[in-house]
Amino acid sequence: MLNAKHSFKRVVLFAMTWLVFLSLGAIYAGENAADLITLLSEKDKLFNGGYTIAFIMAKKANMLDPNQGMVFIDCEATFTKDVNFAMKMDYNYQHPPIYTPPESYVYKPFDYDEEGNLIVWRRVKTYVLSNPDRNDTLEELEVFFVDSEVKLVDKGKNTNISLLRFPIGSPDNTYLFDQFKLAIGSGFSEHLGKVVSVKTLPVGFLEVTSQGSHGPALQGRWELTLDPNSDYLVREATFTMDGMDRPSIVTTSSGVVEKDGIKLARYGTFKYSNLLDISVEVTGISKVVGPNKLYDEVLSRLNAPLPRGSQIMDRRGDKPIISTVE
Repeated sequence: MLNAKHSFKRVVLFAMTWLVFLSLGAIYAGENAADLITLLSEKDKLFNGGYTIAFIMAKKANMLDPNQGMVFIDCEATFTKDVNFAMKMDYNYQHPPIYTPPESYVYKPFDYDEEGNLIVWRRVKTYVLSNPDRNDTLEELEVFFVDSEVKLVDKGKNTNISLLRFPIGSPDNTYLFDQFKLAIGSGFSEHLGKVVSVKTLPVGFLEVTSQGSHGPALQGRWELTLDPNSDYLVREATFTMDGMDRPSIVTTSSGVVEKDGIKLARYGTFKYSNLLDISVEVTGISKVVGPNKLYDEVLSRLNAPLPRGSQIMDRRGDKPIISTVE
């Protein structure tokens, strides 16, 4: 079980088998480093259908206010064979919200009500659906009012539903799963461009430097450490944006979990600058046989009528449109 004090151990290989040497020789035949990108791309296609992956994601409940503790998110994600994607998340907080005074400058004036109570919104459940027809996220939220004595103030109804609609294909709806993939050493191929160098390290890992990107706006350099003995999982990675002298993205992975033809790192971390620091643990892999129950559950939840007072943010046009269900 993942917890806030969990430490991720780096895998060290003490020997290389002749089979690994032969496979490396095949990759570098003709000194074509592009074959390595092709190999990673083929392995990343395992995410494109027929599997359900369960994992735990841990991060600060509020990145700007460490007093709010950690949140541990139980996640399940699945792809159907026609590349439809669905994910659901259940949030478990380390402790109730803590009061933080206005002079801390962590919160804005609108984060306090007229009595001076701190207003804290927390996600309870999230459902994500992405297919050729829609790209939506449904969030169930709770609002808390905390007074200066760190007591919760009862103001009646404290739940709300928020529906976010994104353009078809927008990664803004699936970014959490994309971060998860990078944390467990997968999903890098779509971010890599021209391979600048490949070097075999003494322990048998491969050190790869590549020009690439992270999203359409961020161009830079990736430095990866691949583990050929564990299906070429990325054990360490950094992304440094052009013109910067330090990486904005750092990932690590360790361990291996394998089932039904798919191999993933068991543990991983993903850090983005000083804005995001997450840890993940893969808790289950299953091949979908017959109906995809998780996909059907998420689809059913998003197709259900929204209760009165729910907020809808439509981001499919030039400007977001916000409305409330009457």
